[in-house]
Order: sequence, then structure tokens, then C-alpha cells
Amino acid sequence: MSYLSQAVDISDLGQRNLWVPWGKSGTGKTNFLSTLPKPMLYLCIGDDGSNTIANTDGIKAIRVETLEQLKEIGKELIKDRKFKSVAVDTFSMITNVWIDQNIIQKKKKMTQQAWGDLKVETEELIKIFHQVASTHIVALTCHESNDTIEGMEDEIIPDFRPNTTKGARTYLEGMANYGIHMAKMKKTVVGKNGEEKEVVRYIAHLGANSYYWTKLQTDPSIKIPAIVVNPTYDKIMSIVKGE
Repeated sequence: MSYLSQAVDISDLGQRNLWVPWGKSGTGKTNFLSTLPKPMLYLCIGDDGSNTIANTDGIKAIRVETLEQLKEIGKELIKDRKFKSVAVDTFSMITNVWIDQNIIQKKKKMTQQAWGDLKVETEELIKIFHQVASTHIVALTCHESNDTIEGMEDEIIPDFRPNTTKGARTYLEGMANYGIHMAKMKKTVVGKNGEEKEVVRYIAHLGANSYYWTKLQTDPSIKIPAIVVNPTYDKIMSIVKGE
């Protein structure tokens, strides 16, 4: 059978559902994960933001200790249909875990070769979970990285991106279907008694932004708001679908 005879309608190609919610600590990334369709598998690595969603029903969790363990879980998920959603929180921490296991514990130095090995390992994990995203909703949360050039902070526009190795970031941003930047917004409101108070809300940057990487794979005719307050999976998907 020829390859050309295997061509299918593009709607049957098997679109993926890979999310990258990213931002500083405390900006609601884990809270957003709790809104993903259930049952959900929560893979905790490095950080422990699970306290904020500990009372959410429909979530099973695994504390991941090594990158090899994370790879094996990903490979199992490719064949498994038990969960609708999978979250890796925090994906950025795989850099720290790898360095601890392969450099610090072995009393080695972080050489150029080691950085290359880390890049390869990170890319492999991204590829695995990109494959998982063909059958599950997958979210890989990341911390925030600022790529300004030292000494030129006031001369160029800062470039904020998900925090992972630069080489692997190309894979992460390229393979993601949805990239949303998480932040906090302070707003002054006036109560019934006339007193002003400051309210803090979670927000997600969705539309094109000069500072933050965002990505929504949707019909170009759909108008995407710059931000969404108190973002949830259902709220963002309704925007993506133009509802």
C-alpha cells in the first residue's frame, strides 16, 4: 500500500490537545488544571501545588521522583484510556530534577555536553506527552522565564517564555496547541458602604501580546480577547469554538 493511498480527510487526521499554562508561582496554574475534564491524572514533579486542589473530586495523583518514571507513565498513557486529562505540574522542574540526579548527586560539573543531554531528555518527554495528547487533554505547566539580555533591560522589549531549556522550548512551543500566560490582576472595587478595597483575581493572557508567548489554534475569524478573568478549561474552549 502506498503512502498516498493512506491520505485521509484533514478532520480525521487526529488533532492533538496539548496545553501549556505558564507563569510565575502563585498565578493560578494549578487551579486552572483542576478545571480540566475528569477523571484527571495529576503528575506532581518538583513543586507541590497540589495543596490548592486537594479537595477537588475526580483527580488521581502520582508523585514523580525521576524523569525515567515520568517517561514510563507517559508511555503507559499512550495505550490507556482511563483518564480524560493528564497534567504535569510543574514541567519546568524536570530541569532541576535532571541536574540533581545526573550532576549534583554524581558530583559532576554542568558541561556543554550535559546541557545537550538535558535538552535531548526534555525533548523526548515533550514528544511522549505530545503523543498522549492525541487521546487525552494534556497540560504541561511551566514557570516563567525572562530572556532579556543582561545590561540591556531598558533597551529591548523583554521576551517572557515558558521556563525550560532553550533548545527544548522550540519543541514545546511548536507542539503546543494552546499556550496561555497566567498572571494576577489587582483591581480596586468600591463596596456597598463606599469603602474601597483591593481585589486580586487570576487572569490568562490569550490574544497576541508584545511580552508573553501565547498560542491558540483556532479559526482566524474568531475574535480572541486579550485576557480572561478566572480562566477555566470550559471558558477558554468556548472562546476557541467561537461560542
